[in-house]
This record gives sequence, structure tokens and C-alpha cells, in this order.
Amino acid sequence: MFMCRKKIAKILIISSTTFASMLSWGIVNVGEDLELEGFVKAYNIMKNGASFFHDGELTHQRNTAQLEGKYYFLKDGQMFNRFASGPIDEATFTFLGRAVYDSAYDIRDSYGSLHDRGKEEYKIREAFVDFSMAPFSLRLGKQQVVWGETDNFRALDVINPLDRTWHGTRESWEDIRIPLWMARGIWDVGKIGPFDETFLELILIPDDFQATKAATRYPRPWAIRGLGSQSHNANSVLIGNTLHDLNVTVTDGAPDDRKLSNMQGGFRFKGIWNEVDFSVNYYYGFSQTTGVKVKSAGLDSLGVFNVDVETVNPRINVFGVTASFSEDRYTQSVFRLESTITSGVPVAIAAGAPDRANPNGNSFDTAKQSVVMIGIDRPTWIPALNKLRTFFISTQFFWRRYLDYNNYYQGSAFYDVSPATVNGVTVPDRYVSENNNRLDQDEFVITFSASTTYGAAGLWKPLFVFAYDPRSTGSYSKIKMEYLFSKHLVFAVEQHLYWRTDGDDTGPWGLGSYLGEPGIRRNETVFTATYQF
Repeated sequence: MFMCRKKIAKILIISSTTFASMLSWGIVNVGEDLELEGFVKAYNIMKNGASFFHDGELTHQRNTAQLEGKYYFLKDGQMFNRFASGPIDEATFTFLGRAVYDSAYDIRDSYGSLHDRGKEEYKIREAFVDFSMAPFSLRLGKQQVVWGETDNFRALDVINPLDRTWHGTRESWEDIRIPLWMARGIWDVGKIGPFDETFLELILIPDDFQATKAATRYPRPWAIRGLGSQSHNANSVLIGNTLHDLNVTVTDGAPDDRKLSNMQGGFRFKGIWNEVDFSVNYYYGFSQTTGVKVKSAGLDSLGVFNVDVETVNPRINVFGVTASFSEDRYTQSVFRLESTITSGVPVAIAAGAPDRANPNGNSFDTAKQSVVMIGIDRPTWIPALNKLRTFFISTQFFWRRYLDYNNYYQGSAFYDVSPATVNGVTVPDRYVSENNNRLDQDEFVITFSASTTYGAAGLWKPLFVFAYDPRSTGSYSKIKMEYLFSKHLVFAVEQHLYWRTDGDDTGPWGLGSYLGEPGIRRNETVFTATYQF
């Protein structure tokens, strides 16, 4: 029965994508209380290989159908138009479902080893109930909560983890955040002394912890460069000039959702002070980045090197502030600020570190980290490029710093897997791994984006995005052209480019680091057709 439903959903996705241009409708109203909207999308990605359009290969042919509905079961103080609801003014039930079928898994023989992992997805992403009783509102259920002022990179947006398994972080956060079961309450306070339009937001996650997901199994698209992400896994360890078999035992140390002590939550106070829109935030939860503790490691009597490790997601405390200000007199720009201090960030300790840097002897530690983002947005008139409309220009500067840094800090997830070499001779079918991801105390990234519209009614919408890491000299560029063919049908083509000018620092941002290396460079061309209703 389950397989039958999956086949039906697959047929619906393909047929909807094929015939969407023949249809025409808007938001669907079912009676007076139910609203439906959604889209179907064909998303095709070609990897360009080492040069611009050479060595092209299909990596994704992702067909998505998404449906969102809202049911007003309580309006004007009446539930289901029959029963008095007392002090509750309005209540709605919202759901968002998504079905995905990626035909690249059927087209590419090399994906056979993945056993269809990532080929299909059928799930209710969000399902929550909203209650409104002025000045209070409450949302209960599976949902996303978004804090912060940043674009493309996250600082304060830490409540929902990310699903990076199918296209890294190159998609909208809204589409790759993992919704969680939680309660979210807002008290619309209003004016308090010098502060206007203030509100207090509280969230509570009683029993739903999930870590950020990343693909680790080659040849799945966008597998991170880490253990298991190359064509072979590490199966050996080199000690001196002797090669030993490697056996790794992993224990899952993720927080137990069933314990009351493992609840997560936080608050946000937001308001306006002298035309400055600001917020003060605090979140107490678990790190969505998984660390690794080495419980034991050594040779046994048979000469096998055994490693026993435990994955951990330590408690984190996130303190943050945001501010935005529209300066109309001199610059006609909007200035944005976001800053956080986080304790409990998991890091690895490099092999061979002295006891002072690895006091627990488990090659693991937690660090304190600060992030500062400064952004500037401005509508700008550039007549030479567009005589009719302005460009929206946005730039951001990120500075991330480890406040209790030591020189032995490493990222815990990235391992270089390479053929084993003994005395200059490569040993067949033997592979070793090494963590070369040393963390810098200060990490920087700069972003720039520009967009405008052309043609009648602005149907053509170009977008340019650029991100640069000055330390690793890695950069990422996206050039996109979107065309609104009709009220419902949208076509888009985009090119993703990765660069690195010099050095071998992989960088923390996933820009032009390993994606920009010769032989691995994965520039992408993306074609999208979307029918939205």
C-alpha cells in the first residue's frame, strides 16, 4: 500500500510538471474556511567539471510538488461556525506537505551504490495550530522559527537545523530548514517607555532535537569532503612505516528527547527605539553541529588499530542582538547589525596535542565563539545598466572569532581520505584519513548581491551574488536570470562558479575551498521551471 502511494505521488509530480503550463488558476478556496496554495517545480542541475561548460554531467533532476493549506476553524469568536470560543478571537490549522522525486538516481548508474537514498521524499514538513487572543498569540506544532538579519550565512538563526544533503547550503533557508515540534508564544506589548511596537516571543522545544544533516556517502551529490565522502572510506592507519587495519566503532551520544532536562528554548524581545529596529535574543539548546569524542584508540594483539568514538551535541548558550536603521538623509541606505556570542561550540583537538590543549585526552573540546555581521542595503540608480529601474544592492561583512582559541583546534567533520603510501610506494586498496581542517581564531567572509528587473512589468529578473573568504581566498558567484512567463509559470537559469586564487586552506564557509580545487571544481548550471498557484 505504501509503495502504491509513492508511485502515485511520483506520477503526480511528473505529470504536474509536464502539463502545468496548460493550467491557470490562483489560490484555491474550498468553501469559506480553507485556502490552498503551492507549486510544482522541475529542478535540473548540471555539474560543469574543471572548466566552464566542459565535462558536464547531470547531478540532479529533482521534481518537487508542494502544497500548503490553512483552515480557519475558529473565526469571529465561533468555532466551526457553531460553538462560542470564549476569549479566543481566531484559530487556524496550517500544514505544508512536500513530495520529491529525483530521476537522476534512475538515470545515473553511479548512483546505484546509494541504494536510492536521496531519491525520494514524502513528508509533512510543517503542521501547526495558531491561536489568537489579543494581545497574545500561540503557535503549537511542527514549525520554523526565524531570528536575525543575515542573508546566506547564519549567526542568530540557530533554532532549526539545516538539511544539507541534496544541495549543500545553496538553496533558500526556508526550503532546507528542518521544522521542529515546538511551542511559540508572542505577547504584543506595544509601547514601553522609549520603545515602540515591542513584543516578547518565547519558544519551547520539549522533545525534538535534530542535528544538521549533511551527505557523507560518495557519490551522492554534495557529500562533504570528509570521512566516507570520497570514492573510498579510510580502512587503514599508518604508524611509523607500518600499515595497520583500521576498525572504528561509533556510539551515538545525541541528547535523549525523553528527558525533561533536555528541553530547549529561548526568548526574543523586539522593538523600535529612535527609528532603530532592534532585538535582544537568548537561546538555550544543543549544538546542531555534531562533535566526536575519542573514548579509546590503540593496537590490539592482532595488529588492528581500534578506535572507539562517541558523537556528541553539547549544550549551547546563544546570546544575540540585532539592529537595523534606515538612513534616508545622506546615504539612503538601510544599515543592519547582528551579533552573537555562543558557548558550547564543538571542536576537535589535533593529534599529538599536549595535555594542556587536550586535558581530557579525548581529542574534543567546546569553545566560545562570537559572530558580528554588518550589512548595508541600498536601492541604487545605474542608468548605464538600467534606465527604467533601480538596482537593489546588498553587502554583508561577517567576522567569526573563537574567544578561547588554541592552536590545536580543528573542525570535527572534515577528513582528507587518500591512498596509503609506505616508503613512497602506494599500497593498493588501502586508504588513510587525516584531519587537516585547522581552525583560525578569526574567520571572515564578505558577500555582495545586486538585483533589478527589465522588460514590461519587470518580467525579467537578473540576480548576481558574490561571496569571498579573504583568508582561504575562496569565492563563490551565482548569476541568475528569472523570467515570469505568466502569473503562475516561472523559468530560471543560473550559473554557480567556485574559485580559489592561492593557498591550501580549506576555509570554514564552503566557498571556493575544496569545491574550487583542480579536479574537484564543481561549477553548476541550473535550469528551473516552476508552476505556482
